[in-house]
Amino acid sequence: MSNEVEGREKSFEKKEEVLEAALNEFIEADYEKASLNRIIKNAGISKGTFYYHFENKEALYLFLLTESNRMKWQFIQSESSAAPVDFAAMDIFDKFLYQAEQGYTFAKKYPKFYQLSVMFSREKGNPIYDKALKALGGDGDALMRQLIDAAYENHELDASFDKGFIAQILSYQFMHYDQIFNVATDLELNMQNLKNYVAFLRNGFGAKNNL
Repeated sequence: MSNEVEGREKSFEKKEEVLEAALNEFIEADYEKASLNRIIKNAGISKGTFYYHFENKEALYLFLLTESNRMKWQFIQSESSAAPVDFAAMDIFDKFLYQAEQGYTFAKKYPKFYQLSVMFSREKGNPIYDKALKALGGDGDALMRQLIDAAYENHELDASFDKGFIAQILSYQFMHYDQIFNVATDLELNMQNLKNYVAFLRNGFGAKNNL
């Protein structure tokens, strides 16, 4: 093995330290205020080692969010396979609540990733937020519209309301839950708030025969 390859493998061993230091930094400060120099210092590495793995602070941040999201969905799939549920048979409200409950369980097991998601939610309106959504491979609003379209086809929503009206209201209510409630509060309280919130939306917009 050449010295160059040995050096590259040795630097790779420090990647976990970089990620841990970055996670600690990004859950304490918003993206703009987070210090790359502090991350490098706390990881105990040189700048050269950092730039071997990541192009810049943005690349590191996006990697952390992507990894957190990957672990979360892997966790949800694992939990679902252990206790199978017919997700397709759920109405739009139960789908939202089910995924939130699984996310809640994940948050208890990985509290730092939960705190990272809380900090990320506060980036709405900043350029990094849109870049992160693109990196995560999803458009939350588009996915919500798909759920609402399917809910209409399955007669899960109150037909007495205009479809466009309900689509706008539900999209906003589901996508901005974190702005209505303080998601950084106690997880147990947050979950109870979420259940009440979904029940409130179901009573307001759900098809009357589903109530």
